Parts: sequence; C-alpha cells; structure tokens
Amino acid sequence: MPSLLDSLSRRDDAPATRRRVPAWLLPLTIVAGFLVLFIALFGDRLLPAQDVDVAVVLAAPAAEGSPPPGSNEPAGAASGPMLFQASGWVEPDPLPVKASTLIDGAVASVEVLEGETVEKGQLLASLVDDDARLAFRSAENEHRRLVSALAAHQAAISTVHKKLVSARSAVDAAQATSDQSEDQHKRASRLRIGAISEGEVTTARLNFARDQAMAAMAAAGVGEVEAEIARLELETAVKRHDVDAAAIEVEKAKLELDRTRIVSPMHGRVLRLLAVPGQKRMLAAEDDNSTTIAILYDPEKLQARVDVPLADAAGLQVGQAVRIHCALLPDRVFNGEVTRIVGEADLQRNTLQAKVRILDPVDELRPEMLCRAEFLAAPKEGAIDSNMKSSSALSTWIPESAILDRTAWVCDPSTKRVAPRPVEPQDDVRDGYRRISGSVRPGEWVVLNPQGLGEGQRVNPNLIEP
Repeated sequence: MPSLLDSLSRRDDAPATRRRVPAWLLPLTIVAGFLVLFIALFGDRLLPAQDVDVAVVLAAPAAEGSPPPGSNEPAGAASGPMLFQASGWVEPDPLPVKASTLIDGAVASVEVLEGETVEKGQLLASLVDDDARLAFRSAENEHRRLVSALAAHQAAISTVHKKLVSARSAVDAAQATSDQSEDQHKRASRLRIGAISEGEVTTARLNFARDQAMAAMAAAGVGEVEAEIARLELETAVKRHDVDAAAIEVEKAKLELDRTRIVSPMHGRVLRLLAVPGQKRMLAAEDDNSTTIAILYDPEKLQARVDVPLADAAGLQVGQAVRIHCALLPDRVFNGEVTRIVGEADLQRNTLQAKVRILDPVDELRPEMLCRAEFLAAPKEGAIDSNMKSSSALSTWIPESAILDRTAWVCDPSTKRVAPRPVEPQDDVRDGYRRISGSVRPGEWVVLNPQGLGEGQRVNPNLIEP
C-alpha cells in the first residue's frame, strides 16, 4: 500500500485548480449599479403620487373694521389696491460699472475687497509697472535731448546772423576799396603820356579789377550766409516738430504708466472682485471680463428685476407704484416704481421682465437678493373716500379646510411637491374662506384637508375652482 508520504507528495505535484469568475457577473454588476443610481435619482417618481385637492389662494378686500394687510408698514409706504405680485431680484440701477484695465499686464496688488465702499479715484489695483516706468524715463530723456538740440540749433542761427552782419561789412569795405581803385585808375588814365610810366597805369587798372572782384566775392558771401540762414530756419521748424512729437511720446508713456494704476470710476461699493495678484489681464482675450478688475455699483441706486407672469403683464405700466418686500428685512416695505419693461418675453418661464426702481433703498440691500414685488393699481381721484380706502386694501384668503394646526400646505404646480407654511388665521370668514396672515401669497395652491403629508412629498393635485 502506498505510504502517507507518497500520497502527500502526489497531492503537492498536482496543478492547483483556479476558480474562474463567471462571465455574466460583470454585466450584471454594471446593470445593478445603474439600477441603484436610477432608483436613487428617480425613485420617488416611480412611486404613485398621492391624490390631493388644491385650491387657489385668493386676494380680496378685508372685512370692514379689520386691519388691512400691510397695516404694519411704515409711514410713507405706497398705498392702493394690489393688482398682482411677482418675485424678483435686486440689482444696480440702471447698470453696474466695471473698473477695467486699458493695457495688458499682470496684477501686482489688489487694494480693495468685495463689499468695501470706495470713493471716486481711489486705487483699486496696480499692475506690474517696471516696463512702463523705463519707457517713460526713455521718452523723457529723448524729449530732453531734442529740446537741447533745438536750443543748440537756435544758437547756431544766432551765430550765422552775426556772420551775415560781418559779411555785409566786408561787402561795404570791398566796395570802398573798389571805388578807391576805380578813382586811381581813372586819374592815371587821364594823365598825358609820359607823365607816369606805363607800368603804373597798368598797376592801377589791375588793382581796380582786383578790387571789383573782391567786392563781388564779398557780395556773394552775403548771399551764401542768407541762404544758410533760410536753411537753418526751415530746420528749426522740423526740430520743433520733433520736440512736439517727443512731448507726445512722453504723454503716451506717462499715460501707459498711469494706466498701471486702476482707480475707481465712481463712488460706490465693490459688487464683485475679478482680479488677484499675479493674474494676467489681456485686452485681446475673448473673455468679456479679461480686463475687469472689479464691478462696482451705487448702493443708493438700486432696482428690482421682476419676472411678471404673462397672465398679469397686461397690468404693467411705466410709472406704476410698487411695494417691495425682502426676506432680509421682513418688517420693512420699500417703495418703488416701474421704470421700464423689457422688449422681449421669456419663452421658457412664460414671463415678462420689468425693472422697478427702489425709491428708498437701505445699506443692507445687496444685488441678487430675492424680493417680492406687489404692483399697485393707480387710485382714481375722487373715486374713493377715506372709509373706502381702509376697506379696499387686499388681504389673503384660503379655504378653512386648508388650515391644519396653523399650517397650510402649499403645492408647487411645476414640481408637484408640497411644503408647509405657517399661517395665522383671522376672525373673518367668507363663503368657506378665512382671512389669514403669513407667508402664503395670493395665486399659490394650497392643499385641502392636508392629512399625512410630508415636506417635499410629490402629489397629484386636483384643482378645485372656487
């Protein structure tokens, strides 16, 4: 019989058996991963939505003797019946202002931060200015050289003018000598033959001819000096133009140097900072903000851009009074007026944008803050008395069945999801509707008999007409 040792030896020599992964396991894992991801993203949509009845929140005049909505508004708030309301955002009026570089360069330092108040002319940032300083010094030196050359040239003209005086004096002297020689020659010529020798007569004649030539040469020298003066005068005009051109180059170099310091173009606040030390700013880049250092706005000039639903846009008009509410200051109501209506509607949102100037902004307001605008109807003169004014203010009304423990569940018609809103029921009741105060606004949908709902739950709303 084989021994135990031989059996173990044969077992060690046997090739190890490898366990292979089934080929179908990898695609099954991928499909399972996609399935888990799909369930995580859209799982709630796969479940059936709860059917609920919803009703529209109404706006109606408050009961006589009851405090109208917004009665806690400060004195001076715009008054009048509300036509409709819409959401919007605060922004600079009319536009923000960009502080930009006018040259290419790298940012050396930034002197302000976002939210800081700046004065007109205050330094915002600096670019690396070594090249600009050298160019400015070179332009100054070239200008000084040309100014000195012009001064030397004008001194040369003065010297040539003195030469002209000397040349004219030489002409006078040569003419006098010529006249003297002419007189001597005439005297010698009139003497009888034999009175003087023939050589003396010839000498007098030659001296006269020589002195005439010298006078002519002196006169030619005067013309030469005058021509030199005319040439130098023309060169003076050229050198003056060179000096002027050099002065312009100095101004250009100084402008380039000054442009390395970006200053605030206005008094205002830094809305957005778009530069950091070491960042390159380029004029020819495709990015619209490639040269922008900071975006500024005037905190005393703000407006709201409001997306008005097209169903309510017919009530828009320029100059219309508006009440503006902001979540930052819930107890404050800002007065506003419609300044312009944009020329194109938003097809996707089905809205028309209006610009509403905030007449009494405060320092706490910042651009891009959400706000709610209530557009008011213009009161007709003599149409209402003081008693009607107090009763014509609009208040919010919802069905009594929509109130559960001082809470109303609001349904978003676009996402079909519900969220709770705290409300404060009032004593006024009309046709099953109760007047409320709170964060529920006219036009929203509220759920009737909200039982067993959770925040963010998807529902299938059934709109009940009032």
